Amino acid sequence: MKRRDFIKSSLALSIMGTQIPLMALGKTQQTIRRKTGTWDSDRILVLIKLDGGNDGLNSVIPVYDSLYHQARPTLAFDENEALMVTDDSGFHPQMASLVPIFQNGEMGIIHGVGYPQSNLSHFRSSDIWVTGSPENEIWLSGWLGRLFNNEYPNFPVGAPEHPIAIQFGSANLLEFQSEQSNFATMLFDPEIMYYIVNDNYVPGSNDPPPETYGGDELSFVRELDLTTLEYSEEIYAAGQNGNLTIEYPNNNLGDQLAVTAKLISGGLTTPVYRLHIRGFDNHAGQGNAHPQRLNQMSTAISAFLQDLKNQGLDDRVLTVTTSEFGRRVDENGSSGTDHGTSGPIFTFGSTTIGDVFGSQPSLSNLDNNGNLLTEHDFRQVYSTLIEDWFGLDPSVSQSVFQDTFDPIPFVADPLSVNDSPAVPEAFSLFPAFPNPFNPATIIRFELPSAAKATVRVFDIKGREVRMHHLGKLNSGLHDFRLDGRDLSSGVYHVQVEAAGSVQSQRVTLLK
Repeated sequence: MKRRDFIKSSLALSIMGTQIPLMALGKTQQTIRRKTGTWDSDRILVLIKLDGGNDGLNSVIPVYDSLYHQARPTLAFDENEALMVTDDSGFHPQMASLVPIFQNGEMGIIHGVGYPQSNLSHFRSSDIWVTGSPENEIWLSGWLGRLFNNEYPNFPVGAPEHPIAIQFGSANLLEFQSEQSNFATMLFDPEIMYYIVNDNYVPGSNDPPPETYGGDELSFVRELDLTTLEYSEEIYAAGQNGNLTIEYPNNNLGDQLAVTAKLISGGLTTPVYRLHIRGFDNHAGQGNAHPQRLNQMSTAISAFLQDLKNQGLDDRVLTVTTSEFGRRVDENGSSGTDHGTSGPIFTFGSTTIGDVFGSQPSLSNLDNNGNLLTEHDFRQVYSTLIEDWFGLDPSVSQSVFQDTFDPIPFVADPLSVNDSPAVPEAFSLFPAFPNPFNPATIIRFELPSAAKATVRVFDIKGREVRMHHLGKLNSGLHDFRLDGRDLSSGVYHVQVEAAGSVQSQRVTLLK
């Protein structure tokens, strides 16, 4: 039996309702680990995968877009049904518990997150998201595995006293895989795990395994068992010491978030948790299935945020959703939607900037397959987490992805900015070309050093019609492509804000 199949079968045999015993991965040699890692931050990241491909257009709904209503005659929501949160967008009615969170500035929306040449296979696209690889390359290690390997290159030697990462259930293990080890610990209820370890541990695990294929598999089982035993006391203690101040909804994500809150409250210093909620692959009957999943997601996250706030832990925790892709624009013949490309990512907590990053995707300017274009690369989100949330040097994220991806400014108190030199007070804005233009023009500007940049577009009456958060950009020349396909002919003012100053110029769209 292959190791991956063993993991899956072990989980399947161990599930009893919501009680899943803990199994830890990553033990490559029998070494006791009791040293502290080098991360200075005590911040915690909670990642939640919306498994199956969430429908972004029916989550953050472009209620006034006629093309949306034409494409979805049975699935569309109008402005009277959606829960309006911006001038042109509304939440799905089952996301009601998130409306006050967004209005309170503790929820961010990042539009159009994906990657170039999107793959529409669940398995391949999920692998791209968890490895951080280019779409045309297959990588065998995960982005978090490579990140942790930078901090713990000799793992398990020198690893911290608490788990480096915790993963719930059988989500993709590749995300935490390095070339040598897997940094993830899988668990559900820490008390049951501790009971299993202490009551079912079998002596004799140091007997040498036979030099056969079965012996290799036995060694793998022992690695799981030994690492579980080493971390069992810490996880059990955190579970016993932790508190919950609120009743969580009775669903699987609610259970995962309740355990996460209890472990954080109990003093576990694990920096990354990976959770998941299944059921977003709605090829048929989406009108019934999708609302249920959005309700489960929304109520569980709302309870988690309130619990953290009640316990004074909210300033240390950032919660971010991911999904392997979005859905197609048009509904299919089965009242569902098929695999698409980009979609929105949500960020939560007092630690995030409550804003909309990017624009509702254009439904008239699609790719060659009729799918939504990508506005933000998902590795921009990951780079932001590495640099702005955890405060690691940009060279770390560049090493993780073998490329540079500009962060998106969704972190409320970015550690990287606090530790960076002062940004310059001025930058250079060059004339747009072409101008007049149709359908697009290039806005070029130059930054003498790294700084955040925002591009806004105003019509002749001074009304803002576009806003694009470009994130933190490196020094040098930058080109922003202003697409006018959804704009009317006329004169527009383009305003670029960066490095503490604002510059603008006039462009003319001729159709």
